[in-house]
Amino acid sequence: MWFPPALIDLPNVAPVTLPEADRPSWLFWILMGPCASGWLVAYGLAIYRAKLDKRVGIPVFVVEVNLAWEFTLSLILDQADVQRPINLSWFLVDCFILRQTLAYGWKDYPGMSRRAFRWMVFGVIAWSAVFHIMTTYELKDATGIYTGTGLNVFLSLSFIFMLGRRGSSLGQSMYVALAKGIGSFFAGWTVLVMYPGHHLFIFLFLTVWTIDAAYCVLLYRKVREEGRSPWAWNRGPAEVPDDPDAPGGIAPAGAPRHEEREEEREAAVRGAASG
Repeated sequence: MWFPPALIDLPNVAPVTLPEADRPSWLFWILMGPCASGWLVAYGLAIYRAKLDKRVGIPVFVVEVNLAWEFTLSLILDQADVQRPINLSWFLVDCFILRQTLAYGWKDYPGMSRRAFRWMVFGVIAWSAVFHIMTTYELKDATGIYTGTGLNVFLSLSFIFMLGRRGSSLGQSMYVALAKGIGSFFAGWTVLVMYPGHHLFIFLFLTVWTIDAAYCVLLYRKVREEGRSPWAWNRGPAEVPDDPDAPGGIAPAGAPRHEEREEEREAAVRGAASG
């Protein structure tokens, strides 16, 4: 059977097997420094915003997958010496975000009990840890570039999905969006300097930068739509139409009625079990 010739031939040497490019250490730190700092600032600002709004500032599934990535690549897997301390610093800050996720994250899943939500969180963390270990081992990825870049794409998309799902700016701020965007921008250039011949990374980071820019625009418009300043540091929680029992169908974001109903349901279940 005749088929037309392939348009793209596969390389004789897989790019994943190619070593890092030679580059001066100062160039690495000029790029990696803002990357690491940008992410730490984004984490810190997300924690602060979550305390104000009582809603987790990072998408729930991203918290779990990201925490597993940082844990395995800093404490479990053999990684580049320069990368492990950075991963560990991210992991320690992410532990605070995990605590907020357990406290507030279930509000994004009103049909799920808090107990089931906690099981889901730790189940995803466990699965993600195994996935990161197996993938990094399979690719012999000494810097976690492949899993980290894929995770970055997932994270950028998740912010847009979170904004659309909540229908408000709850748990989100322009400062978090910009800090995340800066961290990802410099992460991309760090990777491209280390692996200039890897076209997959060029494609993925162009995707990340585009999505991050789109999220900043969408979040800015949403906050303005709510009648608030996108740059107000201590702006109060948005009001969202998620509670038909509240006056006018609007409930304060910090204390939604479905939270009270959830606590009452769990109390009833415990009472029935003890009786």
